[in-house]
Amino acid sequence: MIISKIIVENYKGLKSVDVPLSQFSCIVGENNAGKSTFMQALLLFLKGNKLSTNDDYYDCKQDVLIIVEFSNISDVELENLGEGHRDKLKKYINDGKLILARRYSLDGKSTLRNVGYFPKLQKYSKEKINETFQGKKGKEIIETLNTFYHEIDTDGKIVTTQSGAKELIDDYIKQMPISEKEFKDVALESGFDNTITAFFPEPVYIPAVKDLSDDMKTKEGATFGKLLSILLDVIEDDLNEEKELFEKLRKKLNKLYDEDGSVISDDRVDKIKKVEETIQKNLNETFKNVSIELQIPQPEIKTILSSASVIANDGVKSSVVNKGDGFKRAITFSILRSYVELAHSHDWQKEGSKLKKTDRFLFLFEEPELYLHPKAQNVLFEALSLISQKHQMVVTTHSPLFFSPKNTSAFIKIKKITNIAKPFAEALFINLDSMSEKDVFQLISFETSNHAFFSNKIVLVEGDSELILLPHVAKILNPQYDFKNNSISMVKTDGKGSFKRYKDFFKKFDIDIYMISDLDIILDGFSKIEASEDAKKLREQLLSAVDSIITKENLKTPPSNDLLSEELKKERRRAIFENIKRGREDRDNEKVAIALEDFFDFEWAKPRIKVLENFNYTEVVEFKRRLFSKLREEKVFVLEKGAIEKYYPDSITGPDKPTKAQNFCKIVDTKELLDKLNHKFEEKYEFEHIFDEIFK
Repeated sequence: MIISKIIVENYKGLKSVDVPLSQFSCIVGENNAGKSTFMQALLLFLKGNKLSTNDDYYDCKQDVLIIVEFSNISDVELENLGEGHRDKLKKYINDGKLILARRYSLDGKSTLRNVGYFPKLQKYSKEKINETFQGKKGKEIIETLNTFYHEIDTDGKIVTTQSGAKELIDDYIKQMPISEKEFKDVALESGFDNTITAFFPEPVYIPAVKDLSDDMKTKEGATFGKLLSILLDVIEDDLNEEKELFEKLRKKLNKLYDEDGSVISDDRVDKIKKVEETIQKNLNETFKNVSIELQIPQPEIKTILSSASVIANDGVKSSVVNKGDGFKRAITFSILRSYVELAHSHDWQKEGSKLKKTDRFLFLFEEPELYLHPKAQNVLFEALSLISQKHQMVVTTHSPLFFSPKNTSAFIKIKKITNIAKPFAEALFINLDSMSEKDVFQLISFETSNHAFFSNKIVLVEGDSELILLPHVAKILNPQYDFKNNSISMVKTDGKGSFKRYKDFFKKFDIDIYMISDLDIILDGFSKIEASEDAKKLREQLLSAVDSIITKENLKTPPSNDLLSEELKKERRRAIFENIKRGREDRDNEKVAIALEDFFDFEWAKPRIKVLENFNYTEVVEFKRRLFSKLREEKVFVLEKGAIEKYYPDSITGPDKPTKAQNFCKIVDTKELLDKLNHKFEEKYEFEHIFDEIFK
């Protein structure tokens, strides 16, 4: 079973969100966007805690509604309920799905409700049906049915009981067309809440707090005690014979020490040692020189297991609650990882009845990367991925290290809408399952993940030079045009050929995307920017004007061996060459001629660029600027002079492109110097057009 969807309405900043959940869901977004509220909504649904203040309601005049869909419900999971409860619950399950709502009224109290498509007319509600037939007997039943529900064909049946009448009405409702129904929540059967809540997964919630002392308490209801008791629960049956032998019990549960702290004996049961050893092993991956020890108090078995604590010796031997936040965080997740390893081991699998209780946990972790360095975060992510194979996992994070399409292919991005009187959060579901393996390998990295999670806008550029130089140019134009302070990221695609791939990737995260490209994109790679039909027509007019000049002035480049060799290496040229070969094999001269014309189109490439870069061809400049103006509307900026290096003053030198770009930033440090390197059109210099649009 899995929680496959959640809808939250009117709870705090979540005015209305509707998103799917996966086995391992990762929630990302800026601080104060609503990530914690989203987690709390899940907890509220499962636990039904009372709302305390008006601040819990986005609109104080409306109910809070939390709808949850459970999917893949198996017969095994239903077996955990009693027979009577199981039969009741089955009535609400359709195709392995159960949809329920928790509705909070304005007094802060909640009720669980059934969700589905129900008749729009009030007379078909259970409450109205019960009211209509209340006190009716014998002939009154059929008379009431014919009076209030005359559209129902009784097929000649003499109905004399309320249950018989209600059954006819239920059958009629089932046959109703969907147009006569609406999606809404209705009351459950009286007293059914306990049956439903017994079926829910047990949430294990670790909030993102600086001081974890509340979470680390070892009483049974606290998170830390709950986590540790998961591990120790299978031990109880091993101690039946020792319940009244406290001295013997003490030896079974703890090491014995003499007055100077030396170990006298270690006669603990093997499973306690195994728990301790496994936690120790996993913890040492993060904190190598620390030893831990479990200390279990007595006397009652239940009390013993629920009161277990961990003593750590990092030079000072004391309870983990006295250690640093990073250490406490690490020990928490070491326990979780240990549970997964031990729960799958052969010895523990024999304790099937005990482990059933742990088969229905929902782990909710806020910012699990807190206090952990990157290497420890990687270890932790592996542990959470392992846990998610058996238990549903929902995490909030600010760390791109938690981004893996293999384990967390479903993301929820929460962002706050602030340009209104009362801000609220929106939730976007991001599914990366459709990405090709090539794109997964090439596009997903720490850097691109970071941009995807936390940027409001993305600017795609071709290479390192633009990445170095353009942010510098933006700040010269306007000190407020600062990429970092405006949550705008510049991303290098390593060539215009990858523009579309990167654009498609970042579009999944609902980010505004801009492109800055060299002039040659007009000739090669224009399809990658997904220009409008109007822009395509303007490009055709531009190229027609360019080709007229090339023909008139005989500027075509004769094909040399080096040029032919270079062209054959290009992917498009190889495809054309294959078309030529197939045409010859098919003896299709027309096909060969077309392919040859496409192939030798490279003769036009260099002269076209030269004409496009030449500002003396006024007709070309006019067509070019009309096209560029249209592309700017589509968030695509083409550098009018050619490549970015065309804007460098003659004094710029360096052994490579990145060094030259850095030297540009040192030398060109005023708007006056920058303006000398640009052309002005439509009352603005070119870079002003670009960055005014991006930062507007």
